[in-house]
Amino acid sequence: MLSDDGFRHTVWTRLERCLAETSSVGDYLQAAIQHTASLIGVPGSFSLSIVLYGELFTAATTDRLAWDADQVEFDTEGGPCVEALREGLDTGLIDVRTETRWPAWAAVSTMLGFRSAAGIPIEFASGERIALNLYSSEPDAFTGEPMQKARLFGEELARTLPMALRITEQTQLAAQLQQALASRSTIDQALGVLMAQNRCTRDVAFGILRRASQHRNLKLREVAAAVIERYTGHTAAEAPVFTPPSPSKARRGSGDAAGHP
Repeated sequence: MLSDDGFRHTVWTRLERCLAETSSVGDYLQAAIQHTASLIGVPGSFSLSIVLYGELFTAATTDRLAWDADQVEFDTEGGPCVEALREGLDTGLIDVRTETRWPAWAAVSTMLGFRSAAGIPIEFASGERIALNLYSSEPDAFTGEPMQKARLFGEELARTLPMALRITEQTQLAAQLQQALASRSTIDQALGVLMAQNRCTRDVAFGILRRASQHRNLKLREVAAAVIERYTGHTAAEAPVFTPPSPSKARRGSGDAAGHP
């Protein structure tokens, strides 16, 4: 079995290769997340999420199942990913079947076939973090060594992010994030329409959207756009334009990453 230092070196070698082959932060994160299962030794669904100017979204994912589970957290502001992003809390292993703190997320995650999950905060600069989200169809999948490896993977990913930010031009980053903000904006507008039409709570409105998405095999944003057009007679309003952080802020902490062995 590899020591922690040996495992870190294995992770660094893979991430370094990803860095050399990418020209954007989004592509880098997507390449990095694809290595999660083989590195921690547990098959499953994995994602990386980020909060930017108060908005949460999935920046990279191994599959649609992880993406769907993340969206429930974002829309209800409840779940291990939200705890990791908002509070910087490592939730540890979660038994999805018995979880009571976040009922909407637990119910949907169970429906998606997950039995265990975890959210790991990754701080890559002062006050700036992303979250590594783990989902598995097996109970207790991330106990012991796999959880330790996942945390070490997150730490090494944090070291490389400032370097990835230096590679990416801020205009490219803005374009990538604008699309994510547009999805959130459309879903929020549709929830408001459904709440007004049905005189229901946000959670109930989200349940209506989710069921329609599953029954029609469409993304939540597509269903949300259809709801807005049907009940209002016009398309969804444009999402606010994303304003990228200044280069100095985006590159904070890069000096530490550059010195990694």
